[in-house]
Amino acid sequence: MGVRRFGPGYRRPDHAAGSHGVLSSAIFSNEAAQITEFTVNPQGTYGPLRSAGDVVLIVIEGGGWVITGESQEQLAAGESIHLERLTPYSVAAQELPLRAILIELTPTSVGESIRSIGASDGGEHQ
Repeated sequence: MGVRRFGPGYRRPDHAAGSHGVLSSAIFSNEAAQITEFTVNPQGTYGPLRSAGDVVLIVIEGGGWVITGESQEQLAAGESIHLERLTPYSVAAQELPLRAILIELTPTSVGESIRSIGASDGGEHQ
């Protein structure tokens, strides 16, 4: 067991293609998932990004938009969004910084999760 620190003082500039005004900190990574905490400064953009597995973005402070192709969804603190695998997306902040947790599942873990849910609720999911 080990403590992993993140947040102010632990974030580093994130230079993902097309990104500006972004700081991030890895929280966890293994063969099932990668979890990252990040901030986007006002007028900043994170992305465009794409993940091989499903993505869950959880906004914990501020607000902004998640842009996917031709659509954009406004999100604020206390809201989350699920994006299916291979969906290209970007995250942009409003007037205040946006702080979020990004959970990227590997394709294998997505399938295993669906099978687990199916077994627990008695239904079959394919």
